[in-house]
Amino acid sequence: MDKVKKGKVKNHYQDIKYIIENPLHPKVMAKKDDSLINILDHAVHSTDFYKKYREYSSIHDFPIIDKNIIRDQFNSFQAASYIGEPKQEVFTSGSTGTPFRLFHDMSKRDRNTADNIYFSERGGYTLGNELTYFRLWKTYGKKSFLTNKIKNIIPVDVFSLKENHVIEDILDKLRKNKSTMSWLGYVSAIEKICRYMDEKNSSPLPGKLVSVITISEKLNDYTRDAMKKYFGINPISRYSNTENGIIAQEIHTEEDGFIINTASYYVEILDIETNTPVENGAIGKIVVTDLYNYCMPVIRYDTGDIGAKHMIDGKEILCRIEGRKMDVLTDTKGEAIYSNIMYVANHYQELKQCQLIQKDHGVYLFKINIEGVFQREVEFIKKYRDFLGADATISVEYVDEIPLLDSGKRRFMVNEMKN
Repeated sequence: MDKVKKGKVKNHYQDIKYIIENPLHPKVMAKKDDSLINILDHAVHSTDFYKKYREYSSIHDFPIIDKNIIRDQFNSFQAASYIGEPKQEVFTSGSTGTPFRLFHDMSKRDRNTADNIYFSERGGYTLGNELTYFRLWKTYGKKSFLTNKIKNIIPVDVFSLKENHVIEDILDKLRKNKSTMSWLGYVSAIEKICRYMDEKNSSPLPGKLVSVITISEKLNDYTRDAMKKYFGINPISRYSNTENGIIAQEIHTEEDGFIINTASYYVEILDIETNTPVENGAIGKIVVTDLYNYCMPVIRYDTGDIGAKHMIDGKEILCRIEGRKMDVLTDTKGEAIYSNIMYVANHYQELKQCQLIQKDHGVYLFKINIEGVFQREVEFIKKYRDFLGADATISVEYVDEIPLLDSGKRRFMVNEMKN
């Protein structure tokens, strides 16, 4: 298919591979500088939001933006030269408590596809191999059967892993399958499978998986060790988001750090209070500039995460990543809830912020920040009952702002149960 499209994805792939694997080559350094200048020049000449920065001298003259700024001035971020051009709408991670949408132009989509192919290869996955994809498909929506068949993807909704027979079916398929298999998905889903194997005293299945890449959540020590024990494989953690794409990926282990995707993004670590660059190795907020989204330029975007970076052989490495603060909540049956249920809020673009609080067993409160009246409140509560329990007691409190923690992050799931 890419050949029919004149090899656009292949060209991006070769570019990404060359840039990341030759960071000190003069041509690579010049290309990265050019990519940054090109997107900045495009933004100041094509968007209403950035036009006031036409006299910029460096990227540091641009403001730090976040989800609220983009959603409140959505039209002003759209490039005039791309109005009417083909584009794809993406709904970003509701896990921040601030759902919003963004547009990607088609070249940006090709770039993301190439990023995915390159970084999947680094994680041990080969394009075309059978891939079991653990995700909250209820929220995102499954692709068609034919699409999954062509891509050799087996979608597994993480919510279905509450049923032991679903996990057993996955393991049984591994035992019987002779083809090359890989896993991609939330840490919590893969952890669930490992804990099930603990409970059943399952025998190890070495050699059945060739790669495991985890997304969305921090890869904890238990899951990492359990994957080695049961499957003889070291899982690789990926740092990405929907609004941008793959920002960084573990090299081998957390101790080695995450190699930053400098081919597609310019990543800064800034002081939480002053927004000034911190020294190498110092903690600050992770701020990303997308070098390839010309349809809707995203410059100096605050991801909501904090981290630290340093240089190794010319490569930029995130040596620490701390995601958003969250507590573990339980449903009405007492089972742990996947943090990814906050993605449901993606479908309610009228919400500015959203926070879920567990007050007691089976008792939940949503704090919601919205302008005007929330017309879909009844529908919203009904959707969350699918995850919390049909007998859940759910109430809503409307607030002007959900406060940040001292770290500068916002807690989007809070457990206030006394026990």
